[in-house]
Order: sequence, then structure tokens, then C-alpha cells
Amino acid sequence: MTTLLAAEDLQFTLMSGLGAEEIDERLRRTCRVTDLGNRATAFYLADLPRRGLHQVLGMPTTVAYAVRSLGMSRRSARELLNAGLRLRELRAIDKAFAGSRLSWSRVRRLCEVATPQTECAWLEKALVVTQDELDRLVRRARLGDPPPDGTGMPHAHFGLRFELDAMRWQAWENVRAKLRAEFGDDPELRDLDILDEMLRLVLASDVEGRVPGRKPVEGGPFRVLVREEAVLTEDGEEPIAPQTTEAVSSDAATPPAMRAKVFARDGQACANCKSRRGLHAHHVHWRSRGGPTTPGNLVTLCARCHSLVHENFLDIEVAHCASPGAAPAFVFRDADGRRIERRAIVGVRPLAQCATAAKAAPAFDAAWLAAHLDWFDSCSGRLTLRSRFRSQFAAVFGPHPEPAARNGLRGPSG
Repeated sequence: MTTLLAAEDLQFTLMSGLGAEEIDERLRRTCRVTDLGNRATAFYLADLPRRGLHQVLGMPTTVAYAVRSLGMSRRSARELLNAGLRLRELRAIDKAFAGSRLSWSRVRRLCEVATPQTECAWLEKALVVTQDELDRLVRRARLGDPPPDGTGMPHAHFGLRFELDAMRWQAWENVRAKLRAEFGDDPELRDLDILDEMLRLVLASDVEGRVPGRKPVEGGPFRVLVREEAVLTEDGEEPIAPQTTEAVSSDAATPPAMRAKVFARDGQACANCKSRRGLHAHHVHWRSRGGPTTPGNLVTLCARCHSLVHENFLDIEVAHCASPGAAPAFVFRDADGRRIERRAIVGVRPLAQCATAAKAAPAFDAAWLAAHLDWFDSCSGRLTLRSRFRSQFAAVFGPHPEPAARNGLRGPSG
């Protein structure tokens, strides 16, 4: 898929003192360039998971890559990724954006609700309403719904917000993993879906009663048992990849107390992608190759990053500590050996070089010239800029012009 997105110029000069029309023109152009940048970012983010290339970059998910390597917020990364994926099938909306008929803000909101069956109706609506009106319509709809017609009472919604500590967060994610396994086909469970199921279970049982279709289990919220190179299922042993066995055995060989200390040291999160789901204690120097089970050789990884390590997409090494006894620092590298961190974008000049702050020059007219005649010498009908005023002239108009025609300016005199 190839799409042409054009902008007149990506180099800007920041100038104060411009007129209202000039400022309006520049704002419109810079907003369009920003929109094009968002569309390009969404396109390439969507291309990563489709081809699995985020793994080559040493990241378990595209969102984790955008947060770690591009410095995005997690929310922005998710919105851009979702828009990029949705625009692959919302061709009419994408065409309207390419033709400057839609701003990126409108495109992003349309991607939340439009489908190929409803995109024409949503596009028609988005072209005639304001951004605030479009936001209200999107909030009242779900994916696949046509645009609300504006009649009838709006749906009632209530907000519920709470923060979880590390232990409660991990328990919540274990619930998500267990329900996903029970529902089958690896559905994408939202937090609301989990809450719905928990509410159903609580309301369907009493303190001393039993929940229909549920029974107590022993040994923790959710576990998977692995024996050598197989996982134990109801139908017997199912073979798994050697890399998975290595990852599981590496975590299982760590004493629970040591694992808890390592998790606490690493902030109860994966040291690579910062995920808090399915944490393992990984031997940096592999246990199968003689690596010791000590806190200095252990690092917290999520299950996905752990798999990337054992599939040779992610490499970890212990950085030299500044002082004895300090907590170990780790260096992560992708499949090509590049250190995983936010790197400067090659070929793009920083703002200080490509956007120089300046003031708009005054008009070079008779009124200005009459007030600054002492800056010039007059000879044979020509005005020549005196050398001692050269810096002042350049500060106002930039470098002085080349020798001009008769009755114009020419280079500085002695």
C-alpha cells in the first residue's frame, strides 16, 4: 500500500511581528504538516504488527515500541495505531483526508466508530458538523453504528475511576488472562468486559453459596503447568517450542522469595517494555549455559519479552555498576544489535537549526530611508551603505544586498 502525502515545505522560520493574514496562513500550513505527520506515523505503526517487525526491534508490541523508542505516551500510541489499522479499510475517509477535506482530529474520531458499511454516512456527517458536534456524536455511538440522527434521549453513562497497586494490578491481569482462556479464540477483553463478568459472579452468589458453573480452585488465581518441552492440558501433554520451555524453566528455577525481591527492585514491571502482565524472572546469563540464580543475574521480563529473548530478537547484558553493591543496570539490544532507546532521527535538523526565530523586517521605503540617511553615502545618484552601519543594517534586513542598479544600494564603502 502506497499513499502520497505532500507538504509544500518542512522547513520553517519562526518570525514575530507578522500581520494577521500571514500568521493565519502559516498556522494553516503548519497544522496541515502536523496532520500529515500523524497520518504517516499511524501508517507505519500499523505496518509493524501486520508483519511482526516490532519483534525485530526488540519490543513485544507496537505500542511498547512507540513508548520506549519514539517517546510517545501510551494513549497517543494506541490512538495512532488504531487509526492506522482502521484506515486500511476506511478508504473513503482516508481519501478525504489526503484531499485536505478532513483534519486528522476528525479522522481519528471517525476511526473509533466507522466501518466500511457506515463510513460514507459518517464521512458525510463529519464534513458538515463542527469538531465538538462530531465528538458528541462519536461518544453516543459504538463501532459499526451509523451516525446518531440527533433525536431521542442520549444514553446515560457513569464514570468509575480507581487506581490499583502492583499486587491488585497483577491480580486484575490474571483475571483477564483466565477469562480470555475460558472464552476461547483469544478475544480482546476490555476492562468493561471483565467488570461485567465480575459483577455477574458476585450477584449470582451469596456469602455461603455457590456460583452456578464455577467451582473453587487451589494454587493461585491462574496457572499453566509445564513439564520439560510440553504443557499439561486436559487432553494430555502438548509439545511447545524449546525457547518457551527455556523461558519457563528459567523463571521456575528462581526461589519465590528471590523472585519477589527482583520484581520489587524492577518496580513490578518488565524492565524492557514496562508491562506489568505475566512477569518472569529471567537469567541474563542463561541458566542452561551456567548462569547463576542470583539477583544480579536476574531481570524482570514480561512473558512476551521473555519469549523474544529466547527467540534471539532481544539481547540483554548487565551494564557495569558505578559502585559495588549498587542495583544492576541492564542494556537491551534488538535483533540487529542496536541499543533500544529513543534515538535522534537521522537527517532531521533540530529546531534551533531549521527554524530560526526572527522579527519581520520593516518596509524599506522612503520614510525609513529618510530616517536613516546618515547610514549611507551619496555619489553619482547612488546610495552606498557605510561600513560602520553594516551590522545594524544586517540586523534589520539581513545581509546587505549586492551592488544594485542606479538609484539603488551597493556594497559598503570605506
